[in-house]
Amino acid sequence: MKRILLFLYVVSLFGIAYGQNNPLGTDILVMFHDTTITSSQTKRLPDRDTLMNNLTQMLSSFNVAMFDTSSNLSMLGSYKSVIMQETSFDAANARYMGYFGRNAMKNWLLGGTPADKRTLIIMGGDLGYNYSRTGSAGQDLPLAQDILKFTYKQDTGTLTGMYSIEGVGIDAGNTRTMTNSPAGGGYYPDSVTPLTGSTVLYKYSGRSATDSVAAVGIVTSGYIALSIMQDPRYFSNGSFYNVLFSAISFAIANGGSFPGFVPVELTSFASVVVGTDVRLSWATASELNNQGFEVQRSTNENNWQKIGFVQGQGTTTETNYYSYTDKKLATGHYNYRLKQIDLDGTYEFSNVVEADVTVPLEYSLQQNFPNPFNPSTKINFSLAADSKVVLKIFDVLGQEVLTLVNGDLTAGIHEVSFDAASLNSGVYLYRLDATGVNGKNFSSVKKMILSK
Repeated sequence: MKRILLFLYVVSLFGIAYGQNNPLGTDILVMFHDTTITSSQTKRLPDRDTLMNNLTQMLSSFNVAMFDTSSNLSMLGSYKSVIMQETSFDAANARYMGYFGRNAMKNWLLGGTPADKRTLIIMGGDLGYNYSRTGSAGQDLPLAQDILKFTYKQDTGTLTGMYSIEGVGIDAGNTRTMTNSPAGGGYYPDSVTPLTGSTVLYKYSGRSATDSVAAVGIVTSGYIALSIMQDPRYFSNGSFYNVLFSAISFAIANGGSFPGFVPVELTSFASVVVGTDVRLSWATASELNNQGFEVQRSTNENNWQKIGFVQGQGTTTETNYYSYTDKKLATGHYNYRLKQIDLDGTYEFSNVVEADVTVPLEYSLQQNFPNPFNPSTKINFSLAADSKVVLKIFDVLGQEVLTLVNGDLTAGIHEVSFDAASLNSGVYLYRLDATGVNGKNFSSVKKMILSK
């Protein structure tokens, strides 16, 4: 469930007074190249901001630190999990981990045990170029080949016109888009060759899972390491969220520690009254080990009653839409909430939505349900008297798309189905015009979203 997140982090510079090794007492450290270095900030800052904006949606707390090639990373032992973001071919002193930093990272990973497993998620467009390429000042084959389990193949793994990666070992079957003109330039997403024992996580579109690998992972008894060969700023259309969510989910599933990880991101929860029924709808942007949703009702927000259960999707980074109808209710005020339950039995509650069931005394047009929808939805309206009714669909430019109703209807509550299978995704308008035998005229317009 999407939580109210308390975002706490400490920005520090290794080599400058850091204070406590782990000031928040968290298991998670997030690391960036030192952003106080003036050159190349046009790349480093959007990379940092992209990662931070997405992490704060997933993790309740973590520490943040800057590093450069002189950093010795001596405080790694305080953490179970490290997310390290490197920017592709940056300024010389902020291009990769230096000699002492690499040794500290290797010792930290190899010092893990089954009871104290370490996790590294490292990302950057030049990971292979820096740590595995012959001639690189940062070449470290024990790190790249023996621990991270990859060898450098080429500087840009994408095919012309196919700027995306596809899930293989994680996020399977999904395509995550990139832009080949990211902020600050420097679009060079490495491709690597996976070595024995590794798992191919992503491949580049148009290539096989062994031809041009975009991300690899290794799981051992003492550590987990995931290497993502792209800069965060490369991704478009929110794709980086899905990649990061999938990487953290993979680590957790294999014994990694990311306390405070938000397993289910609930993006909406709403109620619509249709006559004496209350229809609930909600959507998730991502789910991890989600067993499902217990639907609860109360008339006073104190005594909650389970009225139904809706099965979840387990683990997914795709948007999912859910609904539940509480039928044939007496007139009154009702409160609803969701109890999201994980496969291990842990749970969280959603916010509360309200609904009033009344006898329709006036003309009204209600929000379509569900919304967003794909490809069909229902439109409900109330008539205070027998009326001549016209219900039409328009696009956002005001052009008429379809007439759903054009005729005489009796007073009361009415429901009309709208199938938009032949239409493109987007925002549409629906307008109700009613002329009653009581002499009253009514007109109302509402928006709806078709999301295919």
